[in-house]
Amino acid sequence: MTPTATKNADNSFSGSLAAKYAVSGLEGEATLNSNGTMALNLESADTITNGMKVILDCETPTPGKAGLLSVGKATVEYKSDTVNCKSSYDYYKGDAIVELATAYQSVTLGCSMDYSTTKSALTKLGAALQFVQPDFTVVAKCSDSVGKADGQVYTGSYYHKVSGDMQVGAELTKAMNKPDVSLAFGTAYKLDKDTSVKAKVDSDGILCASYKQKVSSMTTMTLASQIDTVNLADNKHKFGLVLNITP
Repeated sequence: MTPTATKNADNSFSGSLAAKYAVSGLEGEATLNSNGTMALNLESADTITNGMKVILDCETPTPGKAGLLSVGKATVEYKSDTVNCKSSYDYYKGDAIVELATAYQSVTLGCSMDYSTTKSALTKLGAALQFVQPDFTVVAKCSDSVGKADGQVYTGSYYHKVSGDMQVGAELTKAMNKPDVSLAFGTAYKLDKDTSVKAKVDSDGILCASYKQKVSSMTTMTLASQIDTVNLADNKHKFGLVLNITP
C-alpha cells in the first residue's frame, strides 16, 4: 500500500491510499481518496499480442452526486521498435483520443487527435518533432484547440545538459490569435546523490522553485514555491510540501 498526503493552499489536507495487486497476468490498482471517491485501474499486457496493452479505468462519483461511476475509460496501447500508438475512449465524457509516434535514429515524430462524440466534432489536433543528441534536445510542437480562443499554438523548446549535475532549458510559445510571445527559462542542479533543486522563470514574472531530498530509503521530501515577482505585495504566492513514502 502507498499513502499520499497533500496540504492545499487553503490549509486543507487531501490524500489517498493505493493498493496494487496482480492475478493471472492482470495487474490492478485500487485507490481510496480522501474526498470519498474510489478509483480502480486494471491492466493486461501482451495477452492479445506482443506489445499490446489494454487498460480499464473507472472511478466513483463524489458523495452526493448521482450515478454509479463518474469515469469509465478504456485504453489500448501498442508499442514496437518503430511505432507507438495509443487510443482511448471515455464513456461518460464521450471523448475519443488517438495518438501515434514513430522514431528514426535521432528524430521522433508524433501526432494526436481528439474527437468528441457528444459534439460530433474534432476538439484538438497536435503534432510534434523532436531531435535528440547526447548533450541537447530540440522540440517543436503545434497544437490546435478547435473553436477555442487561442487557436493554433506553436511551441519550441531547447534542453541542454551542461554536466552530469546541471541542466538548463528554454521554451518559446506563440498563440496565433494573440500578439504576445511567452518565454520561459529553467535550470536543474543536483547537489548530491540525494538532493536536487530546480528553478524556472517566465516572461510573466512567475518564478517557480523546488527542493527535493531523499530523507531515507522510504521517504522523499519536496519543497516547492511559486512567486509572482511582478506583484510581490499581492497574496498570489504559493508554497507546498510533499512527503512521498514508499514501503
